[in-house]
Amino acid sequence: IFRKATLEMMCMLCMKVQPVGPNCQSPSCNGLSMAKYYCSICKFFDDERSVYHCPFCNLCRLGEGLGTDFFHCMKCNCCLGLKLKEHKCREKMLEMNCPICCDFLFTSSAAVRGLPCGHFMHSACFQAYTCSHYTCPICSKSLGDMTV
Repeated sequence: IFRKATLEMMCMLCMKVQPVGPNCQSPSCNGLSMAKYYCSICKFFDDERSVYHCPFCNLCRLGEGLGTDFFHCMKCNCCLGLKLKEHKCREKMLEMNCPICCDFLFTSSAAVRGLPCGHFMHSACFQAYTCSHYTCPICSKSLGDMTV
């Protein structure tokens, strides 16, 4: 299903099929909210997580929002956690698969970690990978200070 092309939804309370929107339009539902979060661009609903829409990525992402816990790096063309403010920019760097699990990083909802060499991978993949490896799986540069 291509969510952005969705034109209609069904209210599960009154069972009325209606145009996609944040509230049920049926008088019997009295403007019932369909979810805590609704994005009219992505046609995305969520009740359980903090979600924001990034106008630069043109996607809904997990988090409080731009300037709160994320920022959009225009050169990398992606949203990154504020703790990654000082990172090595690489154009469209997240528009690739994680070198460990092969999931597409740009659309992934999992936390992403920047490596000292400038490559990225999922944080959970990094944790598992570094139990037995000490170099970047892409360029083989050291993942940390190896001096004794």
